[in-house]
Amino acid sequence: MNRAILKEFGMPSVLCIAMILFALYLPTTCYGQEALDVEFSPNMINIDSGRVGQIRILTGMRYSFYVANKAEEPLFIYFNNSEESVQNIGASRDSLGNLILRFNLADLLDVEGDLYVDELNVAEVVVVTENGNEYVGAAEILIVDRKGF
Repeated sequence: MNRAILKEFGMPSVLCIAMILFALYLPTTCYGQEALDVEFSPNMINIDSGRVGQIRILTGMRYSFYVANKAEEPLFIYFNNSEESVQNIGASRDSLGNLILRFNLADLLDVEGDLYVDELNVAEVVVVTENGNEYVGAAEILIVDRKGF
């Protein structure tokens, strides 16, 4: 009696559970922009410092996620709606495992576009993953031109 019940209900139940687990495992595809928390360090840049200095951008993205999913050209930083990105952007991680982006002041000054001196500039950070997702964050940064600052 028990074997007949098991044969009748057991196999279909196992197959149903297997299909549900398989459907839950399938990844979903999403191509769009997702928000990215960014914070510049320092949040004020003195461009009269002899083109020397490094700017860091702290992000809320996990470094392990970035490494596992980065595209061929994964990082872009635009200032004030410029068409040209800052070049030579490096990536590392902090002690908490978050992604940190770095670039030199000289690379910022080489960007064709308007940097507003003694005003707030809007910087847009774009991280592109291999499946086409864009993680976009923006922050304001003050750019000054002062000697002895």
